[in-house]
Amino acid sequence: MHPLRKPDRVTGQAQWFSLAEVSSIGIAMAVAIAIGAFGGRWLQENVTHWRPWTFYIGFLVGLGAAANIVVRTAIKFQAYLDAEEEAEGEAGQERPPEDEPGGPRP
Repeated sequence: MHPLRKPDRVTGQAQWFSLAEVSSIGIAMAVAIAIGAFGGRWLQENVTHWRPWTFYIGFLVGLGAAANIVVRTAIKFQAYLDAEEEAEGEAGQERPPEDEPGGPRP
């Protein structure tokens, strides 16, 4: 079986699925910023006429949405890494650190 098709120990999903979920962050950021910027421009032209401030406000809203996407993905990926580390520890694959009792002796 190809290594990317092997089910993950933590989530049970194929590894490529987890990688695809994290790699989509760039597209999501670009879309959030574009929607904010074009939404601000549309408001500027059709509603407020506060040139250029409405565009800047829309751009900043899109930038905030992109930052939110990055933070949510980082938190989710960190939780995944913590669960994977815990699963390795339960399987007995974790070595004790060298400076603790039971570690390698010089």
